[in-house]
Amino acid sequence: MMMKNVRIALLAVYSISQSAASDAQGIWRVNLAHSTARYSDIAAIAFQPHAKGEVFTLYRFDGEGRATTSSTILYFDGRDRDIEDFGCRGTQSSRRVDSWTVEIARNCIGGQRIRFVRRLSTRRNLLILEVTEETNGDRIDRRMVLERE
Repeated sequence: MMMKNVRIALLAVYSISQSAASDAQGIWRVNLAHSTARYSDIAAIAFQPHAKGEVFTLYRFDGEGRATTSSTILYFDGRDRDIEDFGCRGTQSSRRVDSWTVEIARNCIGGQRIRFVRRLSTRRNLLILEVTEETNGDRIDRRMVLERE
């Protein structure tokens, strides 16, 4: 009987963590009023399911108004993989910190480092993306509040 209760508890915890992880999937728009920096070039961010993890996509507008997208696979295993994105060519790793938090770390050729921390909010329609950029000893911390589209 006790073993059955343990299995039920573990199944419940697993189900909750899987549900929380999938709550981040979808398309998200930046709420400029609640974000700490202006992200006028980012139109949306998407997290979509993938056979080996998730696909992280940035939808942007460049200075001339052209729409561009950039996608990378998040494997959640902490291993460095090659990446070539808008402003970063180097490596990227991703991992689940817990059932509510994901960390994406990019190390770019030239020394720039970018760290994204995605946190689910207790409100199902909000997602927080904390962005830390380090270049030549300078550090910029930003926080994006995202709303489900």
